[in-house]
Amino acid sequence: MGHHKWTKMVPSTWREGRWAVRSMLWVNKDVEAEQVQIESPDLTAAVIRLPERRILIASVYVEGGNAATLNDTCDHLRKAITKVRRDLGTVVEIMIMGDFNRHDQLWGGDEVSSVRQGEADSIIDLMNEFGLSSLLKRGTKIWYGGGYSGDCESTIDLVLASENLTDSMTKCAVHGTGHGSDHVTIETVFVAPWIALTQTDRLLLKNAPWKEINARIASTLTTTPVEGSVQQKTDRLIYAVSEAVRALTPKAKPSPHAKRWWTADLTQLRQIYIYWRNHARAERRAGRKVPRLEDMAASAAKQYHDAIRKQKKKH
Repeated sequence: MGHHKWTKMVPSTWREGRWAVRSMLWVNKDVEAEQVQIESPDLTAAVIRLPERRILIASVYVEGGNAATLNDTCDHLRKAITKVRRDLGTVVEIMIMGDFNRHDQLWGGDEVSSVRQGEADSIIDLMNEFGLSSLLKRGTKIWYGGGYSGDCESTIDLVLASENLTDSMTKCAVHGTGHGSDHVTIETVFVAPWIALTQTDRLLLKNAPWKEINARIASTLTTTPVEGSVQQKTDRLIYAVSEAVRALTPKAKPSPHAKRWWTADLTQLRQIYIYWRNHARAERRAGRKVPRLEDMAASAAKQYHDAIRKQKKKH
């Protein structure tokens, strides 16, 4: 899966079997982010770079009923936090969220049986070591056994954050929209200064009307003084050229779907490919498979996709 506005991050290590990975992150492409390598298929982490702020975000899954797995997860997180802070040499805020499959009255509330106390000690030790707080309101039900109408409900999904993030949090609660899972979605919002990237106008120089530009430059230079130093003359010439180019060259209209590497030749190849593909498909739908059309469609498809790969590499 992919999306033009989001970057998918999955664990750097995969396992054999049905569940290759059990953790991931989606990061908006307008945000500068770098994935942190952790040797676990159940952990995904990344450093988010904001103005004067660095945040280490980790998505976690811990298998239930396995104390060794929880200890390994906490050790991986501890090593990742320490390494990132050492490498960056600056203050790095921490946010850890995911399905920990552990109960404790600290986040589950008084309904958690005293028998369950102690199974999450490794998590609490990690919280104490790095000054993390649980952001969800104590006792918020996150998991519903048997669906939303089931009798079993508990708090096993956690959102943990360091002090600065905790202070800047404005919301951490169950999202109003359900998605059919036995786990509900948690929405967490922080106040964080962030400046969106601004796009400057891009000139389509390949479509520039060079004859009109040359004429405008010549007209400007005829009314430009010729006396002065070499530097002054150079400055007047540069101004005349720049003004003409910027005034007459069409500007790009940026689109979120735009491909900077795309060319008119690729458009033509795509039209040829679609033409032959549709003809071959129409014959197949009518119960006839015409070898000549099939060969033309396959050949056009290969030529089109090969050209895309070459143009991407060239760009």
